[in-house]
Amino acid sequence: MSSPAFRPFSAPCASALLAALALTACADERSGYPSLAPRPVEREVLKADPVPPAPDSTPAPLPASADVSAVVAQAEEADAAFRAALAKDGAGIAAGLRQEAGSDAWIAAQQSYSSLDSSRAAVADALAELDRRREAAVTAGNVAAADAITEAAVRLQATYDAERAALDALMLSGS
Repeated sequence: MSSPAFRPFSAPCASALLAALALTACADERSGYPSLAPRPVEREVLKADPVPPAPDSTPAPLPASADVSAVVAQAEEADAAFRAALAKDGAGIAAGLRQEAGSDAWIAAQQSYSSLDSSRAAVADALAELDRRREAAVTAGNVAAADAITEAAVRLQATYDAERAALDALMLSGS
């Protein structure tokens, strides 16, 4: 009786083994494939100066001459323009939103609503500017200026939130 470890090879197994051995004989150290090492031109490129970093894409702050009250005044002007546009177009937007979705009136109302919503960006930009200025004041150790900027930012945040609430109410009245 023979043990399973000493079984003779079967014909398919033996032929597969011989084929594998024959293929290894075809492998040659002198292949015609190019090297994957960097070519001389590529070495020169690797030595070149790195690409300069992209310029900072943050918005430029308001000029230093514009103090906090000027930032707040600009935001209040933008809020007044928002309120005027809301008073002018609000009823038409609400009426258009009540129309069948996809109708011309509904699409026009959506576009007007989007335009009104994007007009709030000026107040958001003013809030961001006040935040940058408050951070600079805190970094400089100017607590009084930081407190004044924080107070102005709280007022502008209330304005921003009121605009958002007006748009939400407009959307609900169109439903």
